[in-house]
Amino acid sequence: MDAGIPRTGWQTMSMVDTSTAQERWRELHAAFARQLQSSLHLRESSGTPAPARPDERLVQAVWADRMYRAEELTTASGKHVEVLEPGRWNTGRGPDFLGARLRVAGETLHGDVEIHVDSSGWTRHGHHQDFEYNRVVLHAVLEAGDDRPYEEKQNGERLERLVLRPHLEPDLETIRQTVNVSDYPYGRPEDLGLCHEEFLRLPEEQLTEFLTLSGTARLEQKLARLRAQRRSAPFAQLIHQALLTGQGFRSSKTLYFLLSKRVPFEELLSHMKDVPAGERVDLCFAALVYTARLVPEQRDIVDEAAPCEETAAFMARLKRHWRRLRPYFSDRLLPPTKRWYAGMRPAGFPTRRLAAVAVLLGRLADPDRPLFTRLAAQVRESKPSSLGAKELRAFWKKLAEPLIVAGEDHYFGSRFTFGGKKGRQTALLGEPAARSLLFNTFLPLLVLQAEEDKDRRLANNAWDAMRCFPVLERNSVSRFMDRRLFGEAGAPRGLDKRELYQQALLKVFADCCAHNERSCSDCTFLSLSCWGAG
Repeated sequence: MDAGIPRTGWQTMSMVDTSTAQERWRELHAAFARQLQSSLHLRESSGTPAPARPDERLVQAVWADRMYRAEELTTASGKHVEVLEPGRWNTGRGPDFLGARLRVAGETLHGDVEIHVDSSGWTRHGHHQDFEYNRVVLHAVLEAGDDRPYEEKQNGERLERLVLRPHLEPDLETIRQTVNVSDYPYGRPEDLGLCHEEFLRLPEEQLTEFLTLSGTARLEQKLARLRAQRRSAPFAQLIHQALLTGQGFRSSKTLYFLLSKRVPFEELLSHMKDVPAGERVDLCFAALVYTARLVPEQRDIVDEAAPCEETAAFMARLKRHWRRLRPYFSDRLLPPTKRWYAGMRPAGFPTRRLAAVAVLLGRLADPDRPLFTRLAAQVRESKPSSLGAKELRAFWKKLAEPLIVAGEDHYFGSRFTFGGKKGRQTALLGEPAARSLLFNTFLPLLVLQAEEDKDRRLANNAWDAMRCFPVLERNSVSRFMDRRLFGEAGAPRGLDKRELYQQALLKVFADCCAHNERSCSDCTFLSLSCWGAG
């Protein structure tokens, strides 16, 4: 597998100019694709299907978590649609959602739902000739590729088409910016990937190079999104947006993002200056939970643990702050929605998440020891790759410490909801969550700040920290891709201990597998034309 794959190795990669990682990754992608095609005796002229548009998984997420204005849903033929149950996500072959329950023009339908980016996917994928799709009762698409109101099924029946784009809530760009499709279900691969044996044949140095570039290129993409947001937001607001969005899961990310826009950091800061330091966290929390419409009416609260005075006193403090804030924020309230709680365990309920954010906002606004400045100083003084094992453990612990929010002395430190049963004290944001926030939010923002300040040392050390960062909690996609690429053999020794490896797997799944977990039919390694390679 030597042909066409440059050998640079980990040591060279640790000094790579990250601004070119995406281009170098594409070169390695093309070289690997040529080798794989040669091994499989394939040619571009063999009719290999073009890679699927990666947005399809995002449309599936929209359907699964109902990111649309439900009261407006109407089929292309003009029939009102009510989604009673969207169905269960299919991680095997067949339609995308199984066992859905819908009401179309007053008629209740039970069956499956198929999702595509545009309506041409129905015939392009051959569903009109496949009897397995005869149980489909709705074809939900982002865009209409033509003006036909129906699709045709294999049994000759008509299938209603629903175009989602006009009904999205929030808009498509916000959903695209905030929703992480890797949060959604993936099944185990029925077979190892077509590239499996070729990956195992690669010398370890070359495999490390490919995966390291893959992970670095994914981090570059994250930074590119932040740079785009920076063009329309002050840096402090960018931190605010990233901090809040990072609290969400699945579709609730869009809600946290919208909340950061409705309650801007600069406005919060101006209001915080008007109250004593000890009340600033409550003020921030009040602004967030009232604008998010997460505060129930007092009469709806039943405190099962019965120190009702604690609940009453806490809510009285919040109401007092909200009376001051209401004239500024009352016209920005988010519509009520259950999506705040989608896929969340009680410890991650939005009340607790926003309580942690309020504390962190107080630390960011601290005039004596501002949080972001503290993190920048710590990263600037140490290059993680040069530290020994013991020093490195201490470095990560010290870096995550300012982001941990203990639950002591906070109402939600022992509760999940307003008036909920009081339990044992738990952190509002523990060390695992703090590390995730550090890697996904603060280190990329430190790179961005260093670029603007032309602080080369901070930029290099922040990049070094991201490359060396210890692996975070594995998600369903990384577990899936680990199996698809390496089978029982597993990843190269030691590489899977770094978060960069997990980022590499996510990059390969998105850009090489085209988000297709069911088969290798959309593999971009088998279609060099997707990168314009010859």
